Amino acid sequence: MMWGRLKSSVMADMKIISHDGMLLFLSLTPLLLIILIRLIFPLISGIIFARSGFLIDRYYSLTAITFVSIIPMLFGMVYAFIFLDENDLSLHPEQKEKPAYRSKLSLRIIVTIALSFIMVLLSILVANPVSTEGWLRTGFVTLLLSIQSPFVFFLICSLAENRTEGLSLSKIYAIFLITVPLGLLLHHPWNYLAFFSPLYWIGWTWIESSPVESLEYGIIAMLITAIAVFIFFRHFLKKHHA
Repeated sequence: MMWGRLKSSVMADMKIISHDGMLLFLSLTPLLLIILIRLIFPLISGIIFARSGFLIDRYYSLTAITFVSIIPMLFGMVYAFIFLDENDLSLHPEQKEKPAYRSKLSLRIIVTIALSFIMVLLSILVANPVSTEGWLRTGFVTLLLSIQSPFVFFLICSLAENRTEGLSLSKIYAIFLITVPLGLLLHHPWNYLAFFSPLYWIGWTWIESSPVESLEYGIIAMLITAIAVFIFFRHFLKKHHA
């Protein structure tokens, strides 16, 4: 029965996404990112090297890690906008009360994480940001990135009333995203400024050669994400189910 409800929810949401230009673009962007990482980056690198002699290939891993980190944000935005549209009374004035979305919400969170996991894993396999990592590290990083999608979902849905406000709030996540390249490039003590971001710790989980330290960084990322999701989820429940 659970599988049937999940399948029905996915099909209904896919129909919504296919008829909405913005949602469709956001959903397809991960594929574009993979193409950019794998095809466009080497081309740009060759042009720059031919004209200036500067080889930017040394920054490939950093660029690929940053691009892959965008994927969970996109799926979190897609499902947040679907939810906001359903709860926007200006779009559905005939609804005098907001319907309960507990079961549908749970299914959508599962789907959001699953889609993020699939696309992140596919991107990692295609782009190969860190060639020295094994399958265990790949799976761990993929999981850490995938659970960022509920973070984005609840960030937007707990603070925004409609899609316009949601778009503005989604820019906040760009601050977390910036910590990936800056946090990996900055040296002590400036890297302390990036400690608040789970993406910073995920980046170090990815590139750290020591398995023990990599695990420690991953645990820190999970704790920060769990705390943030808990805070926004509580606010979400007060807002939509009070």
